[in-house]
Amino acid sequence: MKLRLFQDDKLKEEHIDVHYRVMTPKIEKVIEVLEGDQVRLHLYGKTEKNEQILIRISDIYYFEYVDKRTFAYLKEEVYQVQESLAKLEVELAQEGFVRINKSNLVNIYHIHSIKPEVNMRVKAIMENKECLIINRSYKSRFQQYLKERRNVL
Repeated sequence: MKLRLFQDDKLKEEHIDVHYRVMTPKIEKVIEVLEGDQVRLHLYGKTEKNEQILIRISDIYYFEYVDKRTFAYLKEEVYQVQESLAKLEVELAQEGFVRINKSNLVNIYHIHSIKPEVNMRVKAIMENKECLIINRSYKSRFQQYLKERRNVL
């Protein structure tokens, strides 16, 4: 695939043309990114019965590290994943995930609201009504990330 980029300061509006012979999954992902949809990345998780499940990253509300294990929390399900929280933080930063405390990595696209708490902490209320605490040491980085990704605050 050939990619050509052109900068034109005189343009009033950016535009992108995609030329293809056959629609492929790679082209579909490019279109999803350009249209602002989250890219469909996946991660393997294990159920309580030790079954392997393929999880869409965009469906994950947050990750939690407990008892030397990492868990992915979806709207109603929880799966154990093999990756460390530190590795997930780096790999998923472009997908909307940011560290909010020592044990949690949250998907900002599933945050319903945020509320200030005592001791300069912040409570993130997720779309599924779960509450997560953003510790004060992570607060400024979280707010900056939220501003960059969702243009809020």
